[in-house]
Amino acid sequence: MDFHQIVNMALYAFSGICFGVFASRQTLQAAIKIREAYIEEAFSGLVSVLPSVAVILITVIIFPSIFTTRTQLGGFAYYLTLIYFFNKGWNIYKNR
Repeated sequence: MDFHQIVNMALYAFSGICFGVFASRQTLQAAIKIREAYIEEAFSGLVSVLPSVAVILITVIIFPSIFTTRTQLGGFAYYLTLIYFFNKGWNIYKNR
């Protein structure tokens, strides 16, 4: 492994972390919106949160699958960051 490959891997991992932080924030907001709509209106309120469902699908399935075709390390860092910060935010939301 030469210096160029090491720098590329570090940058891909860093980009995965940055994208993961952003995605975890958006996914958490979408999940909270879906949960609150379900609590207030049961299944009839779920139609109004279709954009939130789309955000979750994009951040959890579509974007990572595209991202991992470029770099597996970046995709791995993305998923780790997404799961970590989503868990942290969800625990804060539940405990307030």
